[in-house]
Amino acid sequence: MHNLKLLHIVLVVCFIAVGCSSNDSQREFENEAFAFPDGITRTNDRGEIINEEVSPNDWRIAPFFQGLVNLFKPPFPNPVLTTGRVSIKLQVLSIDALSGVHVYVLHDFVSPKPIYNSLNPQIPPGLTVITLNPLDIARFRENPQGIYRLIITDGRDNVITYGDIEIE
Repeated sequence: MHNLKLLHIVLVVCFIAVGCSSNDSQREFENEAFAFPDGITRTNDRGEIINEEVSPNDWRIAPFFQGLVNLFKPPFPNPVLTTGRVSIKLQVLSIDALSGVHVYVLHDFVSPKPIYNSLNPQIPPGLTVITLNPLDIARFRENPQGIYRLIITDGRDNVITYGDIEIE
């Protein structure tokens, strides 16, 4: 009986520790998301990565969404012309994995500006394509050139992924 009680205590402590480390990992990931842009992952107009060396932290999937969501294609093309469009392809792997999708851009690192909200509150399994106008990303439409940090969240504002876009 004593061994069973001890086993139960050990299991509870392990579950709490795993939950805390998971929350800590997500919190650390989200803190990294709200940092200054640090370069881009260059992609062509088909979404193929041309050069990943500039920003290896771009477009990783957050700990909360590991195994539930994949980045099928990072934003492409990157860099993008002001007259073009940026596409991002997310692959949802599980039912009820995402309660909506939102995209924010950081301009002042205080309050992210929303630039995309999914119309569907529950994203079904499969491919979800997000298309963005570079002028909506830019801080100033009349002078849009620069590198911008995008943050993609679910409907509860949990960060899914983040990375940098360059507008030429």
